[in-house]
Amino acid sequence: MNISISEIRKRLGEEFCAHFERVFGQSYFEKILRGYSCERKPCLRVNALKTNVRDVMNFLREKVVNFERVSFLPDALIIKNRDEKFFEELDLYKKGEMYFQGISSQLPAIFLKPVSGDKVLDLCAAPGSKTAQMAIMMENNGEVVANELDKIRIDKLKFTLKRQGVLAQEDATGGIVDGSGIVKVREGNGVNVGEKMPEYFDKVLVDAPCSAEGRINISDPRSYKFWNKKILKSSSNLQKRLVSSGFEALKKGGVLAYSTCTLSPDENEAVVDSVLKKFGDNVEILKLSLAGFEKYLLPIVISYDGVAFDKRVSNCIKAMPSEICEGFFVAVFRKKL
Repeated sequence: MNISISEIRKRLGEEFCAHFERVFGQSYFEKILRGYSCERKPCLRVNALKTNVRDVMNFLREKVVNFERVSFLPDALIIKNRDEKFFEELDLYKKGEMYFQGISSQLPAIFLKPVSGDKVLDLCAAPGSKTAQMAIMMENNGEVVANELDKIRIDKLKFTLKRQGVLAQEDATGGIVDGSGIVKVREGNGVNVGEKMPEYFDKVLVDAPCSAEGRINISDPRSYKFWNKKILKSSSNLQKRLVSSGFEALKKGGVLAYSTCTLSPDENEAVVDSVLKKFGDNVEILKLSLAGFEKYLLPIVISYDGVAFDKRVSNCIKAMPSEICEGFFVAVFRKKL
């Protein structure tokens, strides 16, 4: 997409541009702007419960589909010459043997590292991409609670999980009647889960609702016209409540991943700082890195609006939107024993 930096700035508006240039500086901000105009290639995640990446690669070659692998995502394939519509009528896609999930979306689970037998909470689960990914990483052995507040989004969540073979079928009383999957869908407000299920889970994912600055597509005004600073504040407040709930639901020694698809430190770094302050000696934050991905990373903000964050905030990872992924942020906490 050949759009000038000045035109991108004009479309995004003065308030947006002034905010991000102040946060990241001109050089990084212009990289972000170029990312907003990139045409990202679709990314497939191979469902290891139903097939394997080698068989899928052979199938794609037969269909004359060009692809490349991702070094830090062993089951991911970036598609170079086809769009998602091409795959919709393929049996492998219909059977859930492959699923479209962007690189950014796959990383929180990779950092969380759920394993077979774990009890896992996905606090904001719909549409279910990460929920299914975690259940597959667990080899469909253990327990995953997929929590979602929105009733409409729950239908999409169940469809995604069922197609990938990880949804536990329940009877009218909530009893499990089909043992083919380990994921049980829970309808409710995520901020209340910690109180209702205290210290129950080995792993918790809080992929929080956010202002979605990492997902902006400059050719789609719907992706950025809603943006204002009030949204940053309200998103940040909700995220703090959700992460606190997830931390309360976490066992001692357990691990929680907090992720967003946004870039502002009003959310991300400020939320991490609040968690470190609130839980004090009961929490530690793990140092994250991603070999081969360094050129796509943004600097972590360690002070903002005159407030100095806890220096451990620098352990997080933040990526700019680019030709291979949407912008995202991930932090991983451990609850001390």
